[in-house]
Amino acid sequence: MSALAMSDYLLGSNDVPSADPTLCDRFIVWIDQVGAFLLCLKNDVTIGGPATEGRTADVSLLANLSRRHATFIRSGERYLLLAHAAVQVAGRPVHDRVDLCDGYEVELGANVRLKFRLPSVMSGTARLEFVSDHRPLRAADGVILMDDTCLIGPGPENHIRCPGWTQSVLLFRREGRLWCKSRDELFLAGRHAPDGGVLEPGIVVTGPDLCFRIESAT
Repeated sequence: MSALAMSDYLLGSNDVPSADPTLCDRFIVWIDQVGAFLLCLKNDVTIGGPATEGRTADVSLLANLSRRHATFIRSGERYLLLAHAAVQVAGRPVHDRVDLCDGYEVELGANVRLKFRLPSVMSGTARLEFVSDHRPLRAADGVILMDDTCLIGPGPENHIRCPGWTQSVLLFRREGRLWCKSRDELFLAGRHAPDGGVLEPGIVVTGPDLCFRIESAT
């Protein structure tokens, strides 16, 4: 899907509202033959190591990090990284906060490395890729910092790449819930959903060449 096609896809619907504070703020998206991805919906997402007591970070890695090592902040069209412990971005130490750009490598502590990506100019949603071998406590192949929309599909502008799919699926917020729709035929829990529908945790979404489900991660 090209940037222009994605623009038509997004702007052709009134079902993509602004963020809703009542929506559950973390999900795991399980995609057949692709992997699992942590979907974070808050504007401020903390990342850190395991905690023996108290609340863990939104993204808790199996690594030697502070419990609350850094915070990714979405502010309008910008992303910032706020350092609470040793952090480097693009090879430079961060003593307070720094703006993030597409492709920047983020190093937490001595050896945890991530890559920050903004796949689409049409969406404020970002992706964190694991460069080092460190992974979350709940297994995931990547982290999605979701703005109003998340695009899953075969092209490079998708936030989650699914090379075997022929069409993209749009996830979006509406009425305090997470919804999905696609130009392709979708079935939610085996029921035909030509206009898409609500993504209740545990529901399996299928199409001609796709299959995925979401689970609450909170």
